[in-house]
Amino acid sequence: MSWIYTHFVLPLIEPDRCAGLGGRLRTIRRFERLPEKAQRAEQQERLQRLLQHAYQTVPYYRQQFDKAGFRPSEARIDRPLPLPALTWEDLRTASYSLRSSAYKPGNRRVAASSGNTRVPIRFHRDAAAIRDKIAVKLTLDAWSGYEPGDSTMMLWGASASPTRESNWRWRIHEGVFMRQSPLPRGIPGQDALERLRWRYEKQRPRVLYGLSSVLASFAAYIQERGTRHRPQVVIATGEVLSGPNRRLLESVFGTIPFLYYGRRDVGMIAAECREHEGLHFHPWGSFVEFDPIGESRDGMVYRLLVTDLLNYAQPFIRYDTGDCVTLAQQKCSCGSWFPMIDQVVGRSSNGAVQPNGSVVPITALGDLKSPLKRPFRAAAPMRSARKPSGNHLPLRDSGTGRSKSA
Repeated sequence: MSWIYTHFVLPLIEPDRCAGLGGRLRTIRRFERLPEKAQRAEQQERLQRLLQHAYQTVPYYRQQFDKAGFRPSEARIDRPLPLPALTWEDLRTASYSLRSSAYKPGNRRVAASSGNTRVPIRFHRDAAAIRDKIAVKLTLDAWSGYEPGDSTMMLWGASASPTRESNWRWRIHEGVFMRQSPLPRGIPGQDALERLRWRYEKQRPRVLYGLSSVLASFAAYIQERGTRHRPQVVIATGEVLSGPNRRLLESVFGTIPFLYYGRRDVGMIAAECREHEGLHFHPWGSFVEFDPIGESRDGMVYRLLVTDLLNYAQPFIRYDTGDCVTLAQQKCSCGSWFPMIDQVVGRSSNGAVQPNGSVVPITALGDLKSPLKRPFRAAAPMRSARKPSGNHLPLRDSGTGRSKSA
């Protein structure tokens, strides 16, 4: 069924977005079968190629590169890029100068960032980037055992529902086959939850996929009334999944939920593997850096910076997602070297500003694994590079103490 979906069904439903999907999936699988050294070499080549394209065709980045005295050939995946972070304000004010001159308007696809915490911003992607991002998403789905064509029930809040112009074939696919269930903003009421329960018991989906808060509300409702069905895969995304809510989902549905990380501006870029020890960022589609902003009992809290390796129409280089994360303290039991975080703890925009200008995410103060043993404090400058342990991610200090890369 999966092969039929990726080679025939999805390309037929949305030919513009899913053209060549089977071949793209084979390319990513080939990458995943390579030895670690070869994977790292390919990621570095992909990073340098994107940076070279940005320098040659994007006015904003040419100015930034020249100002920093940096050339794309100097980029290395084991250290941070010596460039300023791309912020939401940059996207808002420099939108035209961020677009590549190599793509005419007819060859760009317009999208919009999420408006959950800020005013949505329009940006552009090329067709190949959209198709590659779908292939990456399906690859992450495969880590959880979710295959195209599986019976799926999707639960979204209204503000989190996908917002693209879809053709009638895709609307039928999502509404009839995928059972996508958008809900009003906020916590669903009893009537909405009862309708979801009725649909859930009738459809008996193999996969339950949705916004973390909506899944938790649905699980609590199901727990009170009982259920005759349990899905084989539960996937939570779009929001921080707290420890209590994770345990609730596991208890009610009888399976450990998989947590995904993605954004409308860079796509779905990270997911848990079957070991559930953290979220892996797939290096074929992105290069990530971690900027330290404060400490908690669970270790340093970092601001997540993402370089999108797929979008050439409007490159996102060192994009400040505004999301704060903690890093995994040791290598995942699955054996993968892919960059891994322990958890997403909140947004830096929803935090307290320290006297020295660092930001403490409020979410991190109350929803880490256990109460803080000491208050947050600003990260001290790092005077020298630390040699990574064999059990740690290959992170190297930049020399300025401002960021790490993975």
